[in-house]
Amino acid sequence: MHPNDATLLALIHGELDDDAAATVRAHLSDCAACAASEAALRQGDKEIATLLRELDHAVPVLSPPAAASRPRLRHTALAASLALLLAGAAAAAVPGTSLNRWIRSRLDGAPPTAPRAGSPRPAPATTPPAQAAGVNIPTPRSLVVSFAAPEPGGMLTVSAGARADAALRAYGGDVAYQVGDGRIAVDNRRPAGRYTLEVPATLSRLEVLVGARRVFDSAERPLGATPDSVSLSP
Repeated sequence: MHPNDATLLALIHGELDDDAAATVRAHLSDCAACAASEAALRQGDKEIATLLRELDHAVPVLSPPAAASRPRLRHTALAASLALLLAGAAAAAVPGTSLNRWIRSRLDGAPPTAPRAGSPRPAPATTPPAQAAGVNIPTPRSLVVSFAAPEPGGMLTVSAGARADAALRAYGGDVAYQVGDGRIAVDNRRPAGRYTLEVPATLSRLEVLVGARRVFDSAERPLGATPDSVSLSP
């Protein structure tokens, strides 16, 4: 009769009495299949013990009973095997442990690797600067820019340079424009607060109106290379 795995484990763990151990060893010497099973169980015990030592868990040492019946030996062997199995399963469930990496390497067919480092946190989003929107009119001889309404704290920056057109830009808000011959009308009832106006240095005259009020006149304040700030406040 071939010994089962429980009997072979009892032999490996030294839990069989002398007569039973001698009987099993005699069978193993004549049965290659049982000898192979015993070798596989013994190798499995060694691997589990090695892995448990890496986790700083002492391998349980089982003392053989002085006298035990066969049913008692079978239950003891099964309990010892179950304890080792539960210990290994608990260690395998902990991410990053040696046993966990070893089991993953067996499943994936790749060598065990160290735990992956956490992914870097994305950089916080930054608020993009306000986008400029506006209009251009080609080579005016003179120009009138009129704002529909005053803007508390509103500011227009005027500059003259070597360019052929006039460009008006609003930064933010919801501004609309009407363009005619030498005229830009700005509907600023949803104000932007900040505007820039670039004109040709050859422009003969520039006027800026807020409602019916003139706030800039190049006949009185000549255009220069340095930008000029014009208030749109009431």
